[in-house]
Amino acid sequence: MEEIDSLEKSKWRIQFSWVTAHAGTYGNEIADRLAKGAARSVNMKHAFTKIPKSTLYKEAEEEAMQKWQNEWTTPKAAATRQYFPKVQDRLRSKIKLTPKMTAVLTGHGMTKAYLHRFHLREEATCSCGEENQSMNHILFHCSNTSAQGETLIKRIGTWPASKQDLVNKYRKAFSAFVESVDFETLQRSDY
Repeated sequence: MEEIDSLEKSKWRIQFSWVTAHAGTYGNEIADRLAKGAARSVNMKHAFTKIPKSTLYKEAEEEAMQKWQNEWTTPKAAATRQYFPKVQDRLRSKIKLTPKMTAVLTGHGMTKAYLHRFHLREEATCSCGEENQSMNHILFHCSNTSAQGETLIKRIGTWPASKQDLVNKYRKAFSAFVESVDFETLQRSDY
């Protein structure tokens, strides 16, 4: 603050121009010191009460994103979180959402295990007889979808792939696999 008072008493005329930062220029070093001092000062004579709209929008977006992330981490979102651990991952994803893809990503509907859970099917066992027909079973273990699975494996080369990699690195091949599965036929007992 002494330097500001000194400048005012000396009746300096101040002009602003661009100079290379931290290059040892005397006036620039003084300006840096004054700016830092003013930023840290609690006794500022001037207050800036106007906040740019862009700052408000960014802060509101960050707050909303944090609330969404907190909800995302509840047990209810467990299936989707395997594909998209963070909300931002889902927002950045360019995966095309179809009814089949939505069922796969959420684990809701289109499987005997899901329908059995809500008493809409008498049994949850897959028609392949290996285990309950869940999305994991259809994607990774079911002999009824092995042909589509082999095509997927040939396209991506690495198996098993993580669910996160399926939607990020191998999105096109994974989408083709999901759309090739006939979920209605898989739900029939006589398949």
